[in-house]
Amino acid sequence: MYEPGTTTRVQYRRRSDGTEVVAAEWPLQTLVAYLLDGRREREDVRALLAEGHAEARGALLEWEPLDVSSDELNRIESGFPREEEPHPLDRAQAALVALTLPALHPDISVPIRADHPLVSAVASRAAYLRFDYGPWADVYLATLTRAEAAELLDDPARRVRDDGGEAELAKRIIGEDDAALRFIVPRAGSPPPWAGSA
Repeated sequence: MYEPGTTTRVQYRRRSDGTEVVAAEWPLQTLVAYLLDGRREREDVRALLAEGHAEARGALLEWEPLDVSSDELNRIESGFPREEEPHPLDRAQAALVALTLPALHPDISVPIRADHPLVSAVASRAAYLRFDYGPWADVYLATLTRAEAAELLDDPARRVRDDGGEAELAKRIIGEDDAALRFIVPRAGSPPPWAGSA
């Protein structure tokens, strides 16, 4: 039975080096928030809690298996940030700007320099999408014309990095899907629950 303040002992190891294992007491809501990575659904998180191990956010985690009901998980999640009333994007607060394909459910993401003039112009028409548990931030989206997307992809200096050839792949399929600029904006006063734990 979940009660506020319930903690569990988590062993945490970064996947990049895989050597140092850190053990710490995490509040259960912190573990749930950490597991709500990307597009993972609530029932997936329940299953992972019962298994006692998972990969999330570039780390391997282990804990004693936990039996958490749907109602209990709903109670935990109800304490997480909600979507806000739509309001204009403050581009200066964006932690990440990325060109994504397809626009709403991206499979390809190419980080773009936030100080590029075209990004500034596109940001003025960005709309609030939702609060995303993956980056633990508000997400804004502005659709791009094919010409705008091509301009941002054609010059490597306009990209922050491209570790996996995503920009080249995006250029090949740009005519098949809508592209967008996605702005990831951490919410002031709502740091991730695992900040200082992971």
